[in-house]
Amino acid sequence: MNKILLVVAHPALEKSRNNIRLIKAAGNVENVIVRDLYELYPRFSINMAKEQSLLEQSDVIILLHPFYWYSIPALMKQYLDMVFTHGWAYGKEGDKLEGKILFNALTTSGTRESYAPDAHNRFPVSAYLIPYNQLAYVCRMHYLPPFVLHESGKADASASARHAKQFKQLLKLFASGQPDLAQFKELEYLNDYEVENVL
Repeated sequence: MNKILLVVAHPALEKSRNNIRLIKAAGNVENVIVRDLYELYPRFSINMAKEQSLLEQSDVIILLHPFYWYSIPALMKQYLDMVFTHGWAYGKEGDKLEGKILFNALTTSGTRESYAPDAHNRFPVSAYLIPYNQLAYVCRMHYLPPFVLHESGKADASASARHAKQFKQLLKLFASGQPDLAQFKELEYLNDYEVENVL
């Protein structure tokens, strides 16, 4: 069984029914640890040793966050800056994350169609996630496409629940230790994977 670390950063989590549902869904999957950064570190003083220890014990690392101005919330950036250190995560002797899986799970108000060259957001979601793709590359990790909920503000209870169910199924697949990474990397979103046919 793979161990999964879900790193959550939402400065107003109590107002986000979609992210709350994803966290609850993850909490019902065996071998998943949830780290709510804004609850743990409201003053941005991150326990580097603790977080590095949890990362070392994990096989799959998921960054769960809203898409704030095409990026991650400030505390998640602080987490990456402080925890993914030279000599530990990368560099000549930094091999503690080598071979692990990393991907973003995010919510955004824009439609999927709006992330296109001739649309409002001009670029695909993957273009905005290049810094995390590169982080994974430098740390010798496997970076996978994101898991995305578009039009999150308009998602009704049924759509939100379906999204959370799909997330839970995906986590179960990752926890089982049987994900086909090559197949995942060909997708635009992990949402596009027909996980129900596997489980």
